[in-house]
Amino acid sequence: MKVKEKGREIAFKLLFAIDVGKNSLPDAISFFRYEYPVAIDYAMLLVNGTLSHMEYIDKNIENLLEKWSFDRVYVVDKELLRLGVFEIEFVNDIDDGLVVYEIVELAKKYGDNESGNFVNGILRNFLRQREKEKEDEKA
Repeated sequence: MKVKEKGREIAFKLLFAIDVGKNSLPDAISFFRYEYPVAIDYAMLLVNGTLSHMEYIDKNIENLLEKWSFDRVYVVDKELLRLGVFEIEFVNDIDDGLVVYEIVELAKKYGDNESGNFVNGILRNFLRQREKEKEDEKA
């Protein structure tokens, strides 16, 4: 598993532990720091960025939900969407399509039967929305 791919998975687990387990970041990270030392830096970039932009990220996700409340989104899907939106929006050295693919793979691994399709749809719509905004800015 590549460093960024593993870092992304660790970041998901950390966000999940913080949100669901109500763990502090230092407590949540203690296990992963020694288990996966190579990937922890990228994971921390993702976690810290996601946490510091949470309001912006959640607002963007909520705007993409059709006939669905953000509070009702399955927690696994919610954390993966947050991670994906952060990485697409704020991390510039990685291909957006790769981010979506790897986040969807995590959704299939950790989510329910619908998670992969749901996460894929929301992230693809987020990408389309960003492209439209860029086009509008050029016009």
